[in-house]
Amino acid sequence: MATIRKRNDKWQVQVRRKGFSPRSNSFERKRDAERWAAEQEKELDGLAARGLRNTLECTETIDTLLLRYCAEILPRKRSAHRELYMISAIRRRPIVKAKAQAATARMFADYRDARLREVRAASVVRELGVLHHLFEIARVDWGYLLLPNPLRDVRRPKLPPGRARRLSEVEERAILGAAGDLRNPYIGRIIKFALATGMRAGEILNARWSDLDVEARVLFLPITKNGKPRTVPLSKFAMDAIPISENGSGDLIYPVTYDALVQAWKGITVRLSIADLRFHDLRHEAISRLFERGFQIPEVMLISGHTDLRMLLRYTHLSARKLVEKLDCEK
Repeated sequence: MATIRKRNDKWQVQVRRKGFSPRSNSFERKRDAERWAAEQEKELDGLAARGLRNTLECTETIDTLLLRYCAEILPRKRSAHRELYMISAIRRRPIVKAKAQAATARMFADYRDARLREVRAASVVRELGVLHHLFEIARVDWGYLLLPNPLRDVRRPKLPPGRARRLSEVEERAILGAAGDLRNPYIGRIIKFALATGMRAGEILNARWSDLDVEARVLFLPITKNGKPRTVPLSKFAMDAIPISENGSGDLIYPVTYDALVQAWKGITVRLSIADLRFHDLRHEAISRLFERGFQIPEVMLISGHTDLRMLLRYTHLSARKLVEKLDCEK
């Protein structure tokens, strides 16, 4: 039974049903309170019909759920360091103080709009994705079956077109030269290897000697972003970037942390005054070069690990100048 009353210029509504914890909320308009009450009663009717009375109900704040997510879920994820960074940003927002059970789509829509004034749309989409996953984990894995997922009704920001940044020959020479001057001897090799293989930074940094076949010139990747292992063929340029003389001296081919690589890359590009070039752009560059050399789509997908042609094409930015020679070869 729903009870609606006005207090301090707000309409307060409480829904009570035997076998369920009371639900309450407040609204500025009475019709919004009535609509919410009707929705809650309809949901409770459905839960009662499914025999879900006395089910565990979530009384935690969003922040408490995020902390549990960090402790129990993140350690099992390959993207843990990136998600932890996003969660740290989310936890600085006032929305995390709200009770998860009382969270609404409107609250997260306001969160989305506020964040869009601070960071790029892609960052907001990823943060909303983490929050959506959090509510699903809480509902399915942690037993809070009565916890709705308000993120289902929050529209994601429109993403801008994919990056089309290409690496020029002058920039490549300058970057490799600057990397060679660093105290860390692996940074330059990692950059060369990325350009030769199109592998992601995480894949390169997790590459192990035990997965490298020097004679066959292939590297097996048991763990990738899409969850599907793949074997990457290695060119002579790629093999030259591998410190073969150190084989057996450790587990990892490139014993460098992700943060160290990012800081080294940032230092190089700033020192050389190279604007708008990210390490991940090397993957774009490598894939584009494969197409320019005449590789077919299935061959490039085998090397890059893409399973979606649309995503592969987002990574491909061919140079019109380099296609002129192919046009001249036409009969």
